[in-house]
Amino acid sequence: MDLTVLLGTLGALASIAIGDLMEGGNPAHVIHITSLIIVFPTALCAAAVGTESHALSAAFKEIKIVFTKSKADTPARIKQIVEFAVIVKKNGVLALEAEAANIDDDFFKEAISMVVDGSKEEQIEEFLDPIIEETEHYYHGATHYWLLTGETCPVIGLIGAVLGLILALAKLDNPAEMAKGIAGAFTATVTGIAGAYIFFGPWGNKLKGKAHLIVHEKKVIMEGAKGLARGDSPSVLETRLKNMITAMPSK
Repeated sequence: MDLTVLLGTLGALASIAIGDLMEGGNPAHVIHITSLIIVFPTALCAAAVGTESHALSAAFKEIKIVFTKSKADTPARIKQIVEFAVIVKKNGVLALEAEAANIDDDFFKEAISMVVDGSKEEQIEEFLDPIIEETEHYYHGATHYWLLTGETCPVIGLIGAVLGLILALAKLDNPAEMAKGIAGAFTATVTGIAGAYIFFGPWGNKLKGKAHLIVHEKKVIMEGAKGLARGDSPSVLETRLKNMITAMPSK
């Protein structure tokens, strides 16, 4: 579980609720079932219109990444690659064949298998680079959907508020009911803003950051495989790969 998501969401909701209580309000009144039905499903559907079908499928498949720890562990991969470089130096490239069979990551396994097969670094890059680009495109599409949903929520919330006001104004002969209707209408605006900045928007940005780590790990693996193919020494290869982490832009 990614505690930054859980604690961040709960903290945001709690701070709003506490502020509302301090002003004499009741946070429960903001939770309006009709507003939730109008805003969230509509925003999700509207964002689907602006998203490619394969990216929409990826968005729902990969949303679990938002709530779990990143499956990318670049330092661990670097350590493994350096260990492979030691094996190559002592026993030759063919000694990696047994190691490749035990690798649990398909991309990593393919990269090391190419080294064992005697592929040159140009061949390794030519084969692996398109896979990295496709992975990047895959996660970009998934991220786009959740960010677009977040961007859509406030506008849908405004639509819900206007619809509620139209119904409320039809009750001019009953001021009490009209006031209740106006209050309910504005909950749609609150719901839309919350959807944008507490839920869907942050989910999209979290997925974007974790996807970046996944793609970057693949780039490090590719560079590691190229280094093994070149016959780089373990120390040189380790330094080069660790520099890739240092130079990685923050997301």
